Amino acid sequence: MPMPVPLPHSTAALTPDIGAMVRRAMRLPPGATVAVAMSGGVDSSCVAGLLAEAGYNVFGLTARLYDVDPAAARRAGSCCAPEDARDAREVAQTLGIRHYAVDEREAFAQAVIEPFAQAWLGGETPNPCVSCNQFLKFDRLVEMARDLGAQALATGHYARLELRNGRPALLRGADAAKDQAYFLYPLPADAAEFLRFPIGELTKPQVRDEAERLGLPTAAKRESMDICFVGSEGTQAWLEKRYGATSGPLVDVAGTRLGQHAGVTGFTVGQRQGLGLRPQGPQAEPWFVVDKRADGAVVVGHRAQLQVAELELGNCLWISGTPPEAGLDLAVQIRHRGQAVPCGVIDVSADGRTLRLAIRGELQAAARGQSGVVLIQDQVLGGGVIRSARGPAKEAHG
Repeated sequence: MPMPVPLPHSTAALTPDIGAMVRRAMRLPPGATVAVAMSGGVDSSCVAGLLAEAGYNVFGLTARLYDVDPAAARRAGSCCAPEDARDAREVAQTLGIRHYAVDEREAFAQAVIEPFAQAWLGGETPNPCVSCNQFLKFDRLVEMARDLGAQALATGHYARLELRNGRPALLRGADAAKDQAYFLYPLPADAAEFLRFPIGELTKPQVRDEAERLGLPTAAKRESMDICFVGSEGTQAWLEKRYGATSGPLVDVAGTRLGQHAGVTGFTVGQRQGLGLRPQGPQAEPWFVVDKRADGAVVVGHRAQLQVAELELGNCLWISGTPPEAGLDLAVQIRHRGQAVPCGVIDVSADGRTLRLAIRGELQAAARGQSGVVLIQDQVLGGGVIRSARGPAKEAHG
């Protein structure tokens, strides 16, 4: 039987004792030394404040990742605006805690920006936030925190880490509107044991209320949105400014040429507008983008050709270190704001790095390069990158 998709978490029963909730999430006694990854936003600022108030020996770590134009960053709500490090430092001063700033621009460019650009130019739809978590927060910041004597690294992610059968389990955040567990699926087991998500049971309004109560200067700060290094330009303009336009043909799924497009970076799978094609067929069906090829071709089809019956995920990572077995009923989520859809494991490679899933619900517009995150109820097991998607008629995209 297909596994039912979990409903959004209710926040009505959250404990009013936030201090006790924080200590429970920390799994460490007050007095322990804890590093907080401070981005300069309200979420990580609130984490630092709540931990300091709860009696932990707190210090802040802020990574400088990328320089954007200050005005553009303010308009886009970027998390890499120059004032963010200043805001994190000001919060640390308000709380009376140590604060360290580290320059990670070169590492960020190599691990996040360049792979993002090359994937887009190759017709994929990558998620740079996943890469940032995997290569910067789960790796370099964890190492720095340990080197500075921390017993744990706390972040402002809306997700939860619990011990299940003596091992860390990654769970969705209690606030369904802000849940960030999707971005955290590459979490390795050793990092999971060191990381803490103290606000995972809070809602965003509760976090703002706590930040205001603590007198933090970031309490009313605008939320970070979109891709930090792209800023207000938008992905298409950002890519074309640096790499030029990548024009190519518009073709249907049979390979018939229907027209020419001005740049592959301007299209996403599922897109209907801006194709310049007339509806076709007896019922005048509109065209949609169903794939983007590495040779620069944009493949179009009709709505039925967006439906996904089977997914293949590559470069899979599993928080427990063990992949799910063939035949297991799971759910898969392919977008941060998307719903988890019931699925079953068709097969898994011997090394656990490739997974094929049979989709048992409504899933459309899966794009190569997107993250496919695998869950059982509210627990994230891991996931990978979409390598191909097949429709009910078994046509492969990618």
